[in-house]
Order: sequence, then structure tokens, then C-alpha cells
Amino acid sequence: MGLAAGLLLTGAKAASAVRPNILLIVSDDLGWNDVGFRNLAIRTPNLNCLAGNGVRLEQYRTMSICSPTRAALLTGRSAFRLGVPTAIPMTDALPARERLLPQMLGAAGYQTALVGKWHLGNIAPEYLPHRRGFDMHYGFLGGQTSYFTHQGAGNRVDWYRNGTILNEEGYTTDLLAAEGIRFIKERDKERPFFLDLSLNAPHTPLEAPAELLAKYASIEDRDRRIFTAMVDAMDMAIGRVVGVLQEEGIADNTLILWVSDNGGQTNMNAGGSNEPLRGQKGSAYDGVLRVPALAVWPGVLPPGRIHNSLFTVLDWVPTLAEAAGFDTGGVELDGVSLWKELRGGEAVKRGAVVLGGGNNSAVFSGEYKLVEQTMGQNTVQSLFRIFEDPNEERDVKGQYPEVAAELLAILRAHPRGTADKAA
Repeated sequence: MGLAAGLLLTGAKAASAVRPNILLIVSDDLGWNDVGFRNLAIRTPNLNCLAGNGVRLEQYRTMSICSPTRAALLTGRSAFRLGVPTAIPMTDALPARERLLPQMLGAAGYQTALVGKWHLGNIAPEYLPHRRGFDMHYGFLGGQTSYFTHQGAGNRVDWYRNGTILNEEGYTTDLLAAEGIRFIKERDKERPFFLDLSLNAPHTPLEAPAELLAKYASIEDRDRRIFTAMVDAMDMAIGRVVGVLQEEGIADNTLILWVSDNGGQTNMNAGGSNEPLRGQKGSAYDGVLRVPALAVWPGVLPPGRIHNSLFTVLDWVPTLAEAAGFDTGGVELDGVSLWKELRGGEAVKRGAVVLGGGNNSAVFSGEYKLVEQTMGQNTVQSLFRIFEDPNEERDVKGQYPEVAAELLAILRAHPRGTADKAA
């Protein structure tokens, strides 16, 4: 209630500065059914509050796995074009030629920080986040890390500040929130900031503080119990960071974005849920591509609004460029600005969009979605009228063969690049 009241009170003074602060919060592997404003069995009061005071992006789509999503999010360009179709291994990296969002914002006078997950390559020092536009990085470089020991791949500690390894104690969700709060409090108050708070929760390994596990003792399924406790810890961390905006008197001029990087992992004892949507992490069905997302700016974005047009991970860079008035530097963007739409304006006309990851892809065009899904040795194409059939139960390829052929041709023509490789 305190968070909600604070956001509402600050709304009257909104947009007092030319450029807003930008707080981007990314959750990891949080599914469609894993947030309280959609599933009452999940307790996320802080996210619920943000949803009530901002815009819910009900048709938001992302890539199907972490690295492609993060690459698209920070460039506004297709992860396939970038050569990042799947999780980046230790031998690859997001190409150095790409201009990233923090670089664009830095050129516009923003101070920038990445707190949390990178997973876009660390094959050489110049590929580390603090060398790619972020003034500061605190967190981990790989795809996942233990919440208590901070060990990642190979049981090696994966916890850094600007490339220097750290040995710290604490639950990662709490450590990342504390660092985000420190950055906000110690910022240069004469300049706007961009904070990318990239949490690892609730990605595996399933690990939660004992006191939160006890809170959910009534949940019989062990994996879901731990997962729910992790989401609770995540939500409390988000509440603490957002609360500092009010304490610092800057909530009225801070644009808050919250997204999940992809849908939940529902197999391998990972605990997530994408119900009633079809599919899970790694597929091209909407159980992985369609995820919860919010945009909040009191007094600027209408509170409680539901945005029901397609919004993709590719659209953040151009949308933020319009909202904050910075130059994208001639980058060939694959997304479009939806800033006027978020504010309640008319829908933007857009062309087809290709999303997915690995060997699984989807093409969105108008009311249709074409899915190309690899199943063992077989590759299957299906066509859905996605807005009237959100659970992808009725393949209409036989009814609309011309549409299926047109979208498949778009998929085949979509550019495919290559990642940078270790020397």
C-alpha cells in the first residue's frame, strides 16, 4: 500500500525534467502464470502495485531464451541478425561492432549501470559490460549462478565488479537490490540515470532463504514451493528499489520498465508455469514468447491501462529513444517506437516480426502467427490466428495456405549473422 500511495502522490509532479531516469528491471525465466496480478496463488504485491499504476503490456513478446532476448533488448536489433540465436557459450560474444543502449544513453548524458546478469559474452576484457557502455557492472557474467555461493559454470565463482572477481556473502537477489539502491543514492543528481537491474530470479538453481520457504510450506510440490519463495524474494527486492525512487524524490521523473526475459522453464524440475499458454522456455510457442511486462511513469503513462497491441523486445530501444529524446546513432533498428501507443495514442502500423531462438522461430504479422518448431528430427510449421486463439490450439495452415507460405518466406529471408568468436 505504501508503494502504491507513493506512486500516486508523485504522479501530479511528473515529467519535470527533459529526460527521465530509466529503471529497467528484468526477471529471469518468470512465466505468464508466475505473477500475482494474473495468478492469485503467487504473492507479488509490489509488481501488482506497479501494474495498477502503469501500463500492462498484455501482448508483449520476447525471444525464447536469455542471451537472444538480452541482445535484442540492448540493441533494438534481431538476435538472429546479430548471430545470437541461442544462449551464448563461453567461446562467443555479442559482436563488438554493435552499438548498445547504454552507449546511446551515455552519449545523451546519462550515467549507466548494469546490476546483475550479462550473458552476452566475456571472451576478452573489451566484451565485458563496463567496456560496452555501462559505467559500472556488478553481478555475474554467465547464464546462471548459485544464489548463495555465487558459483556458475564449472563451480567457479561468477560474481564481479567491473571485471574483478568478488567473494561476498549473501543471497544474490538481495545483493543486487542493495547495489541498485546504492547506485541510485550515490548517483550524480545533475544527470539522469539508466539502471539495468537484471535479476537472476527465479532462474534455476532453485534456492530460497529458509524463512521464505517456511512461508510457503503449504505448497506440496517441492519445486513450485521453492520457486514461489524465490518470486517472493524477487518481488520484495523490486519493492525496495522502487521505494528508493520515492525516498530520493525522483519517482515522478523515472520511467520504470519491468519484463521477464522469456517464459518459464516448466520441465527439469524448474518450477515455472506458463498456463494456459502453450510451450515453455526454448520453444517458439507463446508459453515462452509471451511474458508479463509493465511500463510505469506516474503522470505520463495512464495508470491501470491495458495495452493490447503487439509489443516486442525489439521495440524498447526506439521506444525509449522517443520517450527520452536520445539519438540511436544511425543504428538499423528492427523494432519500432510504440511510445505514443503506450501513452494512449493510435496503434502503430508495423511489418512482420521474427522472434524465437535456436531452431525454433515465429513470425508475427497482423492477426497471424507462424510457428516453425523442431521436434526431434522433424520440423513442423503451424499457423495460428493468435489473438483469437492465444493458447495455440487450432492450426489454420490448411485454411490459409497463402498466408502460411508468405510468412514462411519472410522467415527464410530473415538475416542471420554470426557472433564474435574467441581468438
